[in-house]
Amino acid sequence: MIRSAEPADTGAVVELAVTAGLFGPEEALFVTAMMAGYFGGAAEEGHRCLVDDADGLRAVAYRQPKPAADRVWDLTMIAVRPGHQGRGIGTALLRHVEEELRGDGQRLLLVDTSGTPPYDRARTFYAGCGYAEEARVRDYWADGDDLVVFRKALT
Repeated sequence: MIRSAEPADTGAVVELAVTAGLFGPEEALFVTAMMAGYFGGAAEEGHRCLVDDADGLRAVAYRQPKPAADRVWDLTMIAVRPGHQGRGIGTALLRHVEEELRGDGQRLLLVDTSGTPPYDRARTFYAGCGYAEEARVRDYWADGDDLVVFRKALT
C-alpha cells in the first residue's frame, strides 16, 4: 500500500535507502536529516515522502519543489528494497508521484542521478518510465562521476 511516510518510518527509510544502494552508509545522515526536515516543516512547504509498505517497508519516494521555478519538482529519492526490485513496485510508486503532481497542475518532474556504471539500472529505469535525459554535467559528483538529469513533462 502506498501511503505518506510517518515519523516512525524514518529509521526504515534510511535503512532502505542504504540497502538499495541509493546512498552509502556514510551518507545515511543526509537521509536522516532530510526526513527530520520533512517532519519538521518541509511537508508544509510541499515536500512529500511516500512509502510502499505492502510487505514491510519495501519502497520509498521523496519529492520536493524546485525553488524559483514554475511548477517544477525534483524527485530527490526513489528506492526499492533489493529483494523486491524488478516487480513493478518502483514504477507504481513513481506513477503515483506523477499522478499526484499532475492532479495538482504541476508541469515538470526532474530526476538527478549518477553517470557511473552502478547507476546504469537507475538510468534504464527512468528511460523506461518515459523520462528523457535532459542534461549531463561532467565530473559533478566527483571526478569521473557525471550528474545526469532526467526530465518528464507532466502536462
